[in-house]
Amino acid sequence: MKKTLYKRICLTLFYCMATVSLLLSACEKDELSPPVITEIRNYAASPADTVVQTLQAAQWVVVLGQNLGDVSQVYFGSIPATINHTLLTDGSIVVQVPSIPFDSVARDKVNIVTVVNSSGSASFTINITGAPMISHVRNYAAAPKDTVVNTIVPGQTINIVGYNLKKATKIAFQGVDASLAGVIYTDSSVIVKVPGSFTGADPLLANKITYGTAVDTTEYSIRIFDPAILEYYKDPVFKLLTGGIGKEKTWVLDLDAKGVSTKFKGPLYFSGVDYGWDNQCSKTGGDCWLYDPNYESWMGAAQDYGTMTLGLKSETAEPVVKVSQKGISKSGTFSGSYFFDVKTKTMSFINVVPLNMGRDQVYAKAYVISLKEDRMQLGFRDPVKSEMAIYNYIRK
Repeated sequence: MKKTLYKRICLTLFYCMATVSLLLSACEKDELSPPVITEIRNYAASPADTVVQTLQAAQWVVVLGQNLGDVSQVYFGSIPATINHTLLTDGSIVVQVPSIPFDSVARDKVNIVTVVNSSGSASFTINITGAPMISHVRNYAAAPKDTVVNTIVPGQTINIVGYNLKKATKIAFQGVDASLAGVIYTDSSVIVKVPGSFTGADPLLANKITYGTAVDTTEYSIRIFDPAILEYYKDPVFKLLTGGIGKEKTWVLDLDAKGVSTKFKGPLYFSGVDYGWDNQCSKTGGDCWLYDPNYESWMGAAQDYGTMTLGLKSETAEPVVKVSQKGISKSGTFSGSYFFDVKTKTMSFINVVPLNMGRDQVYAKAYVISLKEDRMQLGFRDPVKSEMAIYNYIRK
């Protein structure tokens, strides 16, 4: 009896050990191997499913390799991508490249794709690019003269530092293109020569570098000082407008809280679109009618609408404008700059809306109708009708 029981116990132990052995063997067989990346292809139908050398944000790609079916994370430049597990197989992962904040990612991690599973990870180096970004500008010179600069001048060679700057399609200063022929690229910067003249500059791009690549275009603000501009700002018209270089003038609408105008019939006139400088028709046979009414309540309430101060900074003669707008929905204090075109007698306002009475006009560009020591008229085009609203200002 005892012998039989002993045999049964031994047989049971044998089966248990065999079962454990089989289970351990199965676990060993099921244990995941670390992933492997062999290449990255464009996610598209053949023949567009080519191997890619450069990746961009929002691009769909196929990561090819081994042991990819159980990948839990995919990183592009250390930024995690969103994984759709239905698009994973053992040999491939279909995934969209995420948006990458290049200025926040370590430079040695920017061009790395990493996949992770429970057994390990694999990395793959590939160029990951995006829109160009400019962080700062340096003078191009041997140390210690290679300093960060806040002002650049015509003909200066500079080092633009940032991200995704290679293969520029356009580098312009105030709208004037620099030559790309002599451009030198490094890993994180581009060496370029500022144009020697800013003839034909766009006033709306004053103090801006425009940098374009095949991916996108960006703008960077920096003081661009042209010594030749000093002579331009010595024109007598600027003395009427601002008082001269290093000075400023404050203008108000010719209307007080009692509805009284002192220099004009009222604060607001209307005219045809060809009515221009010195109250003359700018085009023979043009649309040059003028309606110059006394103040009436439909123009706007009789009140203080605020001030507009126009100036030219000393030394650099940088045009500056400050508007303290009152009594309308877009009230507040605003600062910006302007460009006065002496030849065409027009003014462009940059990052600021000139003092107005709240009407729906195109305020970015003004047509100077008249300008004297103590009074000024600026015409603004109506966005719908073929006419201008002429605002009448007086010196405060």
